[in-house]
Amino acid sequence: MQLAKKIALVTGGGRGLGRSMALALAHEGATVVVAARTADEIAETAWLIEEQGGRALALPVDVRDSAQVSGLVAQVYEQLGPIKILINSAGVGLRAPITETSEAQWDLVVDTLLKGTFLVASAVLPQMIASGGGNIINVGAPLERIVTPGFAAYYAAKCGVDGLTRIMAKDLRRHGINVNTLHPGGFADTQMVRSTVPEVRTGLLSPDEIGPVAVALASLPPRSQTGQTVDAHTWQTEKD
Repeated sequence: MQLAKKIALVTGGGRGLGRSMALALAHEGATVVVAARTADEIAETAWLIEEQGGRALALPVDVRDSAQVSGLVAQVYEQLGPIKILINSAGVGLRAPITETSEAQWDLVVDTLLKGTFLVASAVLPQMIASGGGNIINVGAPLERIVTPGFAAYYAAKCGVDGLTRIMAKDLRRHGINVNTLHPGGFADTQMVRSTVPEVRTGLLSPDEIGPVAVALASLPPRSQTGQTVDAHTWQTEKD
């Protein structure tokens, strides 16, 4: 139980990679707060955690809304205590040629993936610093493998997440906070991938592969591995 007595917040935890990581953290003893826009999905994740004997709390949030984010983080602190593990996994899919991408579509993707990561981290940091440190995991993408037509907004946002992680790591190391990017290593078999990249029928990676890697990163001691991009599939392959 590597994460016993730790409070973890997983955004985008209602399905896909976020759900897999939430379940993995709970299996190692963390109390997991599952947050996303869709109440039914996060409730199901919380139920799955409780079915395996873990503790979970499902709280709806739109990570693009700073007031909602601040309210959620304050509620977690009041009910459970300081958040020691943060996984920014909120995501949204869009595939459209740049000539057909509207400002609203661009904002939806970039604000969810990049601004949302910033807002949630900013809200969590005061309590994480005050409690002596922690681990932040930002879900990225295998950038060299997804240079795909129609992914302009998504690719740009994920490049931003990668850069944000690197600078956050430098800013926060002195506070005992490690910040790393984690991605599945390719196209994972999730609802978002199936809807945005339907031509990829074979070779999809299991979302479950990312869980053990998230646990490893969430278990890091202060001032250790930070500012790195971790490929979950490669990590698992090398481990095996």
